Amino acid sequence: MANQQKNASLLFFLYLSMFMATFSVGIYNPLIPLYAKLLGATYMDLGVIGTVFALPYAILPAFIGSLTDKLGRKPFYVGGISLLTVIAILFIFASNVKDIILIRVLNGVAYSFLWPVAEPMIVDVTSIHERTRVLGRFSFFWALGFLLSPFFGGFIVEGFGFYPLFIVAMLIGLAASTVAFYGLIYKQEDEASHTKKVWIENPDSESLKGSGGLFPFYLTIVVYSIVIGIVFSIFPVYANSFNVSSFQIGILFTVFGVSRVIVFLNSENVSKLFGEKNSIILALITQIAALTLMASTKNLASFLSAMVLLGLSSGIISPITISIASKIAKKEKIGATLGSMESFVGLGMTVGPIVGGTLAEKVSIESPYIVTGILCLLPLAVLVKGLEKSKKG
Repeated sequence: MANQQKNASLLFFLYLSMFMATFSVGIYNPLIPLYAKLLGATYMDLGVIGTVFALPYAILPAFIGSLTDKLGRKPFYVGGISLLTVIAILFIFASNVKDIILIRVLNGVAYSFLWPVAEPMIVDVTSIHERTRVLGRFSFFWALGFLLSPFFGGFIVEGFGFYPLFIVAMLIGLAASTVAFYGLIYKQEDEASHTKKVWIENPDSESLKGSGGLFPFYLTIVVYSIVIGIVFSIFPVYANSFNVSSFQIGILFTVFGVSRVIVFLNSENVSKLFGEKNSIILALITQIAALTLMASTKNLASFLSAMVLLGLSSGIISPITISIASKIAKKEKIGATLGSMESFVGLGMTVGPIVGGTLAEKVSIESPYIVTGILCLLPLAVLVKGLEKSKKG
């Protein structure tokens, strides 16, 4: 009973601190392309900014995950949130595109200490039977921060400008750091005293390994992350070129967040209803529909519909792929395995913005959404083929 209470307390402060951290980031994150544009950024520059933001996340998570397997997870997590607080205030001193690029590199480093550390922390204190539900709930709280914040970010920029926006973000980040330190370090006893005691070996792990292992899910994560990288780095300016205002862009990302958090809260039900692999196939089809809308019908109503669909696919892919990876992984390498999954997220988000920016500048502003829609067919085909093989087996 005492062990369960400690785990519940850890999860509570993890949920709360992550919500506050993502709220802090979310009020400015979708608007950074517009801030960079004010400083003279081109479409190519926006691609570079998006790429350098994601590049550290393609390299560091697997390494950091391995370190947390040996050294413990909580100090890394608290350090990551504290770094976000510093980053928010650095944007105020940016005076050109190069400054934005350097700050976004540091932003990517901070991210490498959050999800790749928090997810193994959750796996440490949950059994396979509750893992999808708990990961979905964790995803709900971090997505809720991203959901609520763009509206406030758009409002602050429209009324007061970018500098007050970054000051508000810094204050919220400082509160998140305090909550994380108090709840995960000061309040908690030694990590070894209450982690890794609920681990139950997954009876389906061998069958998962035998049906392609993690490859189909790595591929899915990479393609999904390419799409998300383009949407966050290129889409705000793309929508703005069709007379969508900063405030309306905030609304678009809020709509994306609403649909995503609804699915996050119901990820366990979705998984049970369709099965894990079928759920991901459904998400990829939904993602293709969203990208088609973005490329073909260029108005606010169409963009709203596309963001709803994109949110639904995101809400399925994120927790279910992580849950599958945790079931395949050995318990002594859970940090390394989930860190590797997050590195593939970083890889996709590194490739996406630079490719999207190049396509938008050299081919057409619609081409990033057309190309990524076609790219989604690759993991879709691999997963469908894997299901056919498993049925024959």
